[in-house]
Amino acid sequence: MKSWHRYAIALAGGLALGLGAAWWLTGGGLQGGQIVNGPWTTSLGYGTKATGAITRAAVARAGLLALPAKETVYWSAKTDAAGAPLDGNCRYSLSGKLLDARWWSVTIYDAAGYLVANDANIWSVNGANVATDDQGVWRVTIAPTRPIEGAWLPGIKDQSFHLTLRMYNPGPAFRADPEKASLPAIVKEGC
Repeated sequence: MKSWHRYAIALAGGLALGLGAAWWLTGGGLQGGQIVNGPWTTSLGYGTKATGAITRAAVARAGLLALPAKETVYWSAKTDAAGAPLDGNCRYSLSGKLLDARWWSVTIYDAAGYLVANDANIWSVNGANVATDDQGVWRVTIAPTRPIEGAWLPGIKDQSFHLTLRMYNPGPAFRADPEKASLPAIVKEGC
């Protein structure tokens, strides 16, 4: 074998290995953030130059056009309150008090990071479209079938999913201590 063939094979192998490693490193989405609050994780560095190259690449791969934390905080949850992976066959209660932000939303994504395909064309709930009870608590059911009453996010049968909570213009109390902020609870009610 000629020496240039060996160099070409080594170069192709190195490129394949490097690209494969980069794809694997950035494939975790937004999990593993520096801040953990129950099942929710985030990093206040998303959308800033202070974030490392791998995190910036993971954010770009996730399709998130991240704004800095003073404008938007992005939380991700792949598990329920008990730490079990979110399962599209199960029914969950997503509930909490109104968040310390000008506007907020919770969006459901499939395991690949795409909006969940559903006939109802519902992918998100937000502070403007959920009703609160007498104690100021809102509740949304996440399930593959629509509940009889209340707000609903369709789950996807036979697939895991994850949730993204976006808090736009978070308040000063939240920014002071995001680890202790009151975030929505994700409780499995049954499968």
